Amino acid sequence: MLSFAIALMTSYLVTKKWIEIARRRGLVGKDMNKEGDIKVAEAGGIGFIMGLAMGLLFMVAVNAFVYDNMSSIVYLLASLSVALMAAFVGFVDDVLGWKKGLSHRAKVISTLPIAVPLMAVKAGVSRMKIPFIGSIDLGIAYPLVVVPVGVVGAANAFNMIAGLNGLEASMSLIINGTLAVIALTHKAWISFAVAMSVLGATLGFWIWNKYPAKVFPGDVFTYTSGALIATIAILGNMEGPALMLFIPYFIELMLYIRGKLNGVEKESWGVPRGGCLEPPYDKCYSVTHVAMKILKKVKGCATEKEVVLLINAFEAVLAIIVLYLYVFRGW
Repeated sequence: MLSFAIALMTSYLVTKKWIEIARRRGLVGKDMNKEGDIKVAEAGGIGFIMGLAMGLLFMVAVNAFVYDNMSSIVYLLASLSVALMAAFVGFVDDVLGWKKGLSHRAKVISTLPIAVPLMAVKAGVSRMKIPFIGSIDLGIAYPLVVVPVGVVGAANAFNMIAGLNGLEASMSLIINGTLAVIALTHKAWISFAVAMSVLGATLGFWIWNKYPAKVFPGDVFTYTSGALIATIAILGNMEGPALMLFIPYFIELMLYIRGKLNGVEKESWGVPRGGCLEPPYDKCYSVTHVAMKILKKVKGCATEKEVVLLINAFEAVLAIIVLYLYVFRGW
């Protein structure tokens, strides 16, 4: 809980200061989901990273000075290394213009080294529990294949459902909160410690990112959050729950492929008209577009807040199912 509190306060205060600096330096972007030329500070994930780092380093200090538990320190520092490497890739993407000059394939390739810290310490358990399949032992293929695929895949997938105020941070809170509960009930203490630091740092950032956002998360936040979800799952042997919680991102991938096949360069945001958001295309190429169309059909108008809440509600339902299966049914 102290790690959570330290991460929260650090993230909140650093993000607040970052907003001032970013606006003063002109590091701002247009809020595409609002009418008018509303500018918002970019790359706000910097505050999240600082909060996470302080939370994790507090846990390192506790294990070093109180418990003298070096094995836990190795995994905590490996988790921090994953976060810092993901943040570096995201920051370069946000600040140095890779968004305009780097292809999606190149972005994926640039995230490949993120998994190296977990591979180096042979993190995780090679025996995995897969939903509806059962338990399988992958041996050496787990650290050398599953870990990098999981980390890189999660980092890039989490970057796909984005673009609305508070969406990325709120999805992270639901997913990491669910994994934290499972880790606690299964006594996966390192995984739980990392999850609590992530939750605190995310909450501190979300306060500034929620509607109406004063800061955008940027790839600094999305790449790091996705990579850390995979890290928490690997450390706690929770690959099954993580896969189920990522169902919206699998749907997003299918919609993205649909857009590619139709020659559409997918954008997640909507077209603002009179306080409502209209999907930018006739067909749906993102989960956000699906939410906009559902709300328009049900109540005639899809506001930005309602779109985010509907997607969060879908994720929350998945979280309840996962908790039922893995906490109460003992999967």
